[in-house]
Amino acid sequence: MSDAVLLALTIVASASLVVLGVLSILAGVLRVRPGGEPAVPMPESEAVFVFRDETLIDCSDKARHLLDTLAPEPDRARQDDALGRLLCYLSGHFPDITARLGELAEKGALTLTGGNNNEMTLAARFHNGLTRLHLCDTSAEGALIALDRLSLDALRSEVETLRQVSRHVPALVWHTDAAGKVVWANASYIDRLQAADPGALLSWPLPDLFAEAARQDAERLALSIAEQTSWFTYARIALGTRDMHIATPIDSAVQSEAARQETLQMLTRTFASLQIGLALFDAERRLQVFNPALVDMTGLEPQFLAARPSFEQVLYALREARMLPEPKDFNNWRREIIEMEKSAETGDYSEEWCLEGGRTFHVTGRPQPNGAIALFIEDVTTEAALSRSFRSEIETVHKVLDGLPDGIITFGLSGQTLLANDAYTQLWQADPCADLADEGLAQAIRLWSAQAEPTTFWARLAEFASTPAGSSAPPRLSATIVCKDGGMLGITARRLNGGTLMVVFQQIGLRAAHPARIPPAELTLHSELVQTPDLSRPAGGVAELARTDRIEPGAEHIRKPRKARHAGSRLRV
Repeated sequence: MSDAVLLALTIVASASLVVLGVLSILAGVLRVRPGGEPAVPMPESEAVFVFRDETLIDCSDKARHLLDTLAPEPDRARQDDALGRLLCYLSGHFPDITARLGELAEKGALTLTGGNNNEMTLAARFHNGLTRLHLCDTSAEGALIALDRLSLDALRSEVETLRQVSRHVPALVWHTDAAGKVVWANASYIDRLQAADPGALLSWPLPDLFAEAARQDAERLALSIAEQTSWFTYARIALGTRDMHIATPIDSAVQSEAARQETLQMLTRTFASLQIGLALFDAERRLQVFNPALVDMTGLEPQFLAARPSFEQVLYALREARMLPEPKDFNNWRREIIEMEKSAETGDYSEEWCLEGGRTFHVTGRPQPNGAIALFIEDVTTEAALSRSFRSEIETVHKVLDGLPDGIITFGLSGQTLLANDAYTQLWQADPCADLADEGLAQAIRLWSAQAEPTTFWARLAEFASTPAGSSAPPRLSATIVCKDGGMLGITARRLNGGTLMVVFQQIGLRAAHPARIPPAELTLHSELVQTPDLSRPAGGVAELARTDRIEPGAEHIRKPRKARHAGSRLRV
């Protein structure tokens, strides 16, 4: 009996222990983490990641080591960035991992195989809103080796990247210890060292190429190899007990700067030889550049200009030196300064300054890049005097033409009207120089023929005008015409130098309402004049003939004073 009881107690105790063990296991599986998430069983020797949405809520120790390896900077090793860094790493082994993980919620579980030899496996599972990623290397014999292999691959990839950067970067990089000896250098530094001494055997520590310049902390370093100088920008960074030195080549920048300096010197020499005064103001309206011609023309002191005065200060100095046109009051002069600056900014300023003593300056303002303006001052005193002389001569010639009793009109090579004096305007009651729609010789012939009796002279005149100068045509064409009002005109057309055509109209008879009212003596004279087309007669016209022949002096035509009208250089269509 006692044996049966003992056996029953043993069975009950064993069953109780089994139940307690199962309950302990379930309690460990379903225990709640401090963050409120249920614990997920995971082997510590494997890389296992647990995410809720995109947030990492748990991972194994090896997985944490892998994430730390993928984060080169401490501030990047955050949980909210863990999924992005992990996917960036896994995309190299599983190209379609992003699209496949997007299907995980529907499928519940999937397995991805990747790598060069399909040795990498990723098992993914989605349950109760949690995503579990299990990464392992199938070529490894154990989980520990697989995890170390992943970390090692990441480290090797980063080291290889840094090695390639150090090998191919054009900058010279080297490390020195506390004693100043070169203990590490990249490929560019070693190449320069071998170029400086091709036959030398390299051994550690390496020679220092920039020993003197590096000790002086210069911003630029120069290295001369085979009579060729190379330039570098220099920087030194302290790294614990070592110093890292970086020398970046700037040969192209130095060459550009040298070319710019040479160009600037060439322009400076060119500006110095110019006879035009130059003043260049920057965007703040400070004088930056001036040439000696400006000093010679304005009389300003070079020391004053070299002190970079403002735009207004230069104008004030010019006013004190009486090199500006003097306005009536200061307010107008001040307003003109502001308008001058605005006009120079747009490139519209171009004025002539008439100064005391008869000097004349032509001042031009031109905008420059970056808001600068340039003033060009040219002494045009001689040109202005010559222009005034020419203008006076032209006006004198016009007055002489206005004083002639005969009507004169000239036409250009293309038939446009160039000049007509007042006698012509009074004779034909038309001013072609004031008519903007004037058609030149063709319109003039129509006007003349409309007021004269029919004759073939107008056709001969048109043919004469169209004959090129220098041909076998006669130098001039003369005729006498009878106007419809009874008057008679002598016409002479001739070529001038340059091909200009001049037509002269001379009155040789009296006007009358009807031929019956003309005295017999005048009719006889008119008949003789018609038969004699040559205009070689006294300049006094009919009155002179009356005094020497048969016409009474009181019967001559009296002209009124007139003024010349001319077209100048205006072209006619």
